Amino acid sequence: MDLEAFTRSISATVRRYRTLYGLLDFLAVTLVVLLIAIFFNMGDIFKLIPFTEPYVGLSPNIPIVSVPYEIIFLFFIVCILSVLILEIFSRNQTRIYKLFNKTPPKRLNSKDLVERTYPELKDRLKTACDNTPNNNIISTGLRNSVTHDVASVTSLSLLNLTKVCYSLAVIFVSGVLLVTVVSTGVTAPFSPGDLVNQFPDSSIVQPPLSEENATNSDSELPTDIPPISSQPGVDIDVTLPPGAGMGPGDLLEDGTDSTFTPSEYHPPESLSSQHFYDILPAGYQDVVRDYFRKLAEQS
Repeated sequence: MDLEAFTRSISATVRRYRTLYGLLDFLAVTLVVLLIAIFFNMGDIFKLIPFTEPYVGLSPNIPIVSVPYEIIFLFFIVCILSVLILEIFSRNQTRIYKLFNKTPPKRLNSKDLVERTYPELKDRLKTACDNTPNNNIISTGLRNSVTHDVASVTSLSLLNLTKVCYSLAVIFVSGVLLVTVVSTGVTAPFSPGDLVNQFPDSSIVQPPLSEENATNSDSELPTDIPPISSQPGVDIDVTLPPGAGMGPGDLLEDGTDSTFTPSEYHPPESLSSQHFYDILPAGYQDVVRDYFRKLAEQS
């Protein structure tokens, strides 16, 4: 195999493996964070948000499985949080390893990774690739020797099985625990709503009036001004008006008031002004009567 073609093939393989590592890390972190969020009832946060509160307790119409909306919202938030955690870890990887007195792993390119996996190619593969334009006897012999040795290199040998096994173990354990928590409903005895209830709103709530406070409040009332009922020279009518203290049932009996005297019946003409009749033409009553009679016959 040509060294240039071998280098391109190995580089593509290493990129695929690193993508696999990233996906496994993302899935592991997501399941762990989701397990923690569900166990501590973080889904109750959506009850406190006006936009998501109407969806809490409901689930979309999925024929196979029924997943509440709060779990779906929580999953998307956990995914975003997992990406942030992985990004922060990658940016501060050196500091984190130094915090635990460990040497951070070096990011190797494809050639370094092959040379580390195959010690017989150490420093030979990179030297042969760097001297590809040279056609002298030494560089040609080196290329031929390296080309013969890279024929035994397999892409699977470049896979970090330890890292993959650790990620799969975390995924398996967190997945089993997550299924157990969701199926059994065993969660923490508190939720974010309980923490919010610990901080009441800003409304002023007056404490109940104790005997000591009542005594103090009575003593603070002004006593130098006598009540109006005891002031000399002031006459006060203390009689109750008629009907005071009585309800509708006391005033009415069988729907009528026994003390009420209705007025006598009077014809409408006697209640109208004489001027009203003077300005009307003679015979208007007959005309109006005939009009309404014909109107009734037509209807």
